[in-house]
Amino acid sequence: MKKIALLIIGLLTSFLVQAQGVTIDFLFHRPDFGIFNINNVMQQGDGDIVSNVLVATPNGNDPIIVGNIFYKVSPTELQYTDSVFVADNLPPWFLFAKNPLGEGNLRVNIEPDGNGGTAVRICHFPDNDLQINHEQDVLAPLYDSIAFDMIDSYMIDSQNDLILKYYTERPDGGWSCHISRVGLDGTVKHSATLPENQNFLITMEEFESQPRQYYQWGTNGNGNLIFYVIDSAFHVENSYIIHKVLEDKWYWDSTYYNDTLYYYEIQVLEESYFGNSNMNSTFVIPDGGDLLVAAPYVRDSASNYNYKESGLAVARYELRTMQRKALAHFNDWPGPYTDAHCLCFQKASDGNLYLVYRELTPQDTPTMTVAKLDPDLNLIWRRSCYEPLSSKYDPCSGVYSDILKGENGNEEGIYIVGDAANLMQAGGGVIFHFFLTDDGLTTVQDGSIAIRPYAYYPNPTQDQLHLQYSPDVKPAQVELYDMQGRLVRTQSKELETINLQGLAPGQYLMQVTLEDGKRYTDKVVKE
Repeated sequence: MKKIALLIIGLLTSFLVQAQGVTIDFLFHRPDFGIFNINNVMQQGDGDIVSNVLVATPNGNDPIIVGNIFYKVSPTELQYTDSVFVADNLPPWFLFAKNPLGEGNLRVNIEPDGNGGTAVRICHFPDNDLQINHEQDVLAPLYDSIAFDMIDSYMIDSQNDLILKYYTERPDGGWSCHISRVGLDGTVKHSATLPENQNFLITMEEFESQPRQYYQWGTNGNGNLIFYVIDSAFHVENSYIIHKVLEDKWYWDSTYYNDTLYYYEIQVLEESYFGNSNMNSTFVIPDGGDLLVAAPYVRDSASNYNYKESGLAVARYELRTMQRKALAHFNDWPGPYTDAHCLCFQKASDGNLYLVYRELTPQDTPTMTVAKLDPDLNLIWRRSCYEPLSSKYDPCSGVYSDILKGENGNEEGIYIVGDAANLMQAGGGVIFHFFLTDDGLTTVQDGSIAIRPYAYYPNPTQDQLHLQYSPDVKPAQVELYDMQGRLVRTQSKELETINLQGLAPGQYLMQVTLEDGKRYTDKVVKE
């Protein structure tokens, strides 16, 4: 009994252990109102993260928006430092940004001008305060018809101009998509109306190496990803198509018929689920003359429907020719379709990449995994992060992320802010802040997170348990204990596969010991 007690204590404390000095910190909060969406997130000059959360009250399938809550969080102290509720703010505030022309920050919104038209409001607020002094607002007219509450993209480009993408009503009852360039003093410098075949484009960003040249992406009716290059007048300069991230593959199988062995070829069809940024599906990053794409996929055999492989893939393409140069794919839970989503894809200044993705286990438990890759898409490390609080919460919507900077302005990792939906209660989600750096120790607030440098599957299992380790760790031993604390199996070689044959069905505790002495404990089920 003493040993099982120690194991249980180890199971709880191992949730806070990290290998190889990788920090993954979480902070959770349940707002008084239901979470409708997270509109925008930014890091202020003082280092704190400010998130703009749109909140609502339940009303059947049509929740009623009641306003915005602005949260200010310290990534170093890992606590909320300020918040403010702005009631009945329609349309809601979107863009947060540091003021590139001076101190403080900006909030930007597109709204009705009161005369049947559309205007942009530019608000200033100080670096350490969430309060707005509306006497300093700039209100600039944009268009002579009213904008929909459907804003796709706000950004500040390298010339310190606002680039705004918005929709307005047409006399025939339809809608038009516009892009405007506006100075921070409210001067409208250029506007354009996109042709209808580009209205579906969502995310707009600026090429780092090509100022005043922008890009967007979307999907066409055939499910292909289309990447558009847009000039300074917002005209499409070029477009590129990606049909798939992976490629269809063929393999040979065999069967006996009338005592004769027959070989036959099976084609495994691959399908990519391309979607839009911040919609938990596809992320696209230009990188010099290349294009980086992160997207979920599913492979299904055309002749054997019991064979499925799903996960998330990252690919590097040469932009001019669209030839694939590198590929990495993640499939932590082989078997049935596990509904993978990309939650975060960020490039650091040194070219390394951070990837955060969500999957469902075969037992329908939501999980999060974070991985760091080098520019050639080689895996540096990976951490399997189990969903906060309990399996009832799913981090599947309203997610924003960016590179995390320290007090000296140097890059230290990434932050990701989102809402985790309560699968058991409509509107009962939590807001999570997720900070990841490459040094230090992990601290977890308001919830227990199992963070380990390996994934294990399937669970439950019958005969074998498989483990996938991050490349920066080396396992030394795996032990299995029954629920009475008795050691029933130990293995110190070939630790990628653990043999459970001969064990009685039931629950066991698996303890994984690494060469550096760190230990992790997980519960496994033998069927």
